[in-house]
Amino acid sequence: MKKLLALLSSSALLLTASTTYAESNDITSEIPEISVAETKGFQKIADVAQYGCADWSNVIGIARNISLSEAYQIANDDPYIDYFFYTKGSQMALGTTDGSYRVFRHGDAVFFSGSPHWGSARNLADGYVKQKSGS
Repeated sequence: MKKLLALLSSSALLLTASTTYAESNDITSEIPEISVAETKGFQKIADVAQYGCADWSNVIGIARNISLSEAYQIANDDPYIDYFFYTKGSQMALGTTDGSYRVFRHGDAVFFSGSPHWGSARNLADGYVKQKSGS
């Protein structure tokens, strides 16, 4: 048992040391970054979602486990959708005024009509507002 603990301990130390070594010698910044162009017709607002305690009576629906491209398509195809947020983090829980929660996972998109009431969702979600023709 002592040998197993010693082996596990040295393996963990080696893994930590090699990870730290790898991070300190990371050269991925030398690789040119490719930017994904935003879909025309939408303004992206980074790190936001509909505020949990806001009025959600304007929610149109939710699509779970979809790509951002699919979310754009849904919003483009429905004239009643004015904005949506897309969950990019692993999980996000938005509290409500009555103590309950709305839980969203990576790939969930929630679509709304009207005007957004954004709340902070750093590293968890991004908001997208459909641009009206001529804006």
